[in-house]
Amino acid sequence: SDTPCSDLGFPTYDSTETHGFGKLSDTLDLYDPATPTVTKEDSPCCKQCSSPQNKYHSVDAKHGHCGETCLQDSNFWLFKIFEPNLTKSDSDTPCSDLGFPTYDSTETHGFGKLSDTLDLYDPVAPAVVV
Repeated sequence: SDTPCSDLGFPTYDSTETHGFGKLSDTLDLYDPATPTVTKEDSPCCKQCSSPQNKYHSVDAKHGHCGETCLQDSNFWLFKIFEPNLTKSDSDTPCSDLGFPTYDSTETHGFGKLSDTLDLYDPVAPAVVV
């Protein structure tokens, strides 16, 4: 390819540098990674997963959501790096099972081959006692 950096997710030119000295030097262009994006959709994507994908979930206590996604088992290790709570699900409704029954939104995080679409669920609202 004529654009190997872009093909690997580094499309933005940063600078040109020369490394080494004399006959042991090389000049190369440096590229920055694409800015990760988050896009939203209005309907769930991941109620059921089709083979070869399986259901995974993650509870994000910091943001108050539970997320459900469909992944191939072979990609689990890669997404686990970015989402430490990512867990293979035992049911088709792991977020509801964990107390997050209310669908909020569907988002795609990342860019290129490092992107994943997931459904976000909110927890049960606490009962208001009057």
